[in-house]
Amino acid sequence: MRSLGMVQSSQDHSRDPEEAAQTDLQRNHACAQEIREEERRAPEFQPPPYDASLPEPTCREEFIKHWFPLTFDDRTAQKLLWLSEGGSKVARTSEQCVLSDQTRALRPLPRRACWGFRAYWEVDFDGWVVLGVVCESSPRKVQDGPCGLGRMAARGGGLAGSCYQVWHNAESLDVSLPLSGTMGVYVDQPAGLVKFLLVEGPEGGAREVRVISKFKVDSQEKLLPGFWVGTNSWCVLRKKDA
Repeated sequence: MRSLGMVQSSQDHSRDPEEAAQTDLQRNHACAQEIREEERRAPEFQPPPYDASLPEPTCREEFIKHWFPLTFDDRTAQKLLWLSEGGSKVARTSEQCVLSDQTRALRPLPRRACWGFRAYWEVDFDGWVVLGVVCESSPRKVQDGPCGLGRMAARGGGLAGSCYQVWHNAESLDVSLPLSGTMGVYVDQPAGLVKFLLVEGPEGGAREVRVISKFKVDSQEKLLPGFWVGTNSWCVLRKKDA
């Protein structure tokens, strides 16, 4: 997939501010067009019928059978977040993204919810990144109530220094495991199960997973992937292994 690059307007302080804003707006419009094209090319996602008798996956090969293709939605990206790579990558800098009047951004949300099936996705990341799973009814703005991942009806996991941190209902737990630049998330929505996993092994080689933490969730609601990206950090929604 062709990278769209990331537009960081104020890094070049020699540019005229109005000209820089117009240039960035044009580039972000091109990025949005590329994401729309990716949407058109992507095959329609059809999960298999849910079979409650299937055992829980125990290895990466089994988790991948439930692969859930995701992209970020540029129409819900907060102004400090920069999307690229056809909506697969989100990064955060100290610079504000220039958005058109038609784009009313809130936060980076993937386009699909988990309902009635199992789902698994993986994320490459660098810096301070939090992955989460939220109920559809969870607040998304501060004025609506606590809305940080792990501080609402959500489960969050992220990398903090020398360990992983897991949040649930505003309580955190440190988990000591080898550090990795890839994490996986598994959701069995009908069973109300969420797992956060560490993905180990060389790129392109045999890779395995370790469970960082798992939670029981409300099985009566749709579940949404959630993400939080710190300053000078990024994450990429991985494509399924060929």
